[in-house]
Amino acid sequence: MLKKRLSLCKISFFAAVIAAVTLVLAPALSAQAEEQVVGAKGLISRDAVRPGETFKAAVVLKVQAGYHINDNAPLDEFMIPTVFVIEENPDFEVVEIFYPKGRRARFSYSEAELVVYDGEVVLGALVKAKSGLAAGPRTLKCALSYQACNDESCLPPKEIAFEIAVPVAVSGAGADVHPEIFGKLRFQALQK
Repeated sequence: MLKKRLSLCKISFFAAVIAAVTLVLAPALSAQAEEQVVGAKGLISRDAVRPGETFKAAVVLKVQAGYHINDNAPLDEFMIPTVFVIEENPDFEVVEIFYPKGRRARFSYSEAELVVYDGEVVLGALVKAKSGLAAGPRTLKCALSYQACNDESCLPPKEIAFEIAVPVAVSGAGADVHPEIFGKLRFQALQK
């Protein structure tokens, strides 16, 4: 009988431990789900870049259904803008950052009309490779800051850090890739 009580006590103890661990991990799992509201994938417009060449970089955002993020110039001064940044790099110079126009919408958490991105959105950068680069793999270190909201409320602002691979070749011409992505980018520097 004593052994049976001890076994029941052990089971109760382990059940209590599992319940406590679940309570501790629940906020972390919730935060992980929040982080997945926006996904970011970086690409460049060429299969290889030559020294001195200007090329396009893009971040393709996928905003989870039911959510949106503010565009880069929100109409409401209290809304957090979406910002795409490429860190300074001795091998590359950022010439221009491109943000598409968002769509206008109204939501219950704001009295004013907002301009937002939802679904798939492509942000871009016009980047120049510095002269004299040696052949080999390089990366652009990037960050995207945003605030995701649904129709009723907003999540805390987030930042995603990611890298864009940039292969450098000193000879031969690189071929254009991903025209379906880069055809959406309208850089002012290229329209002059």
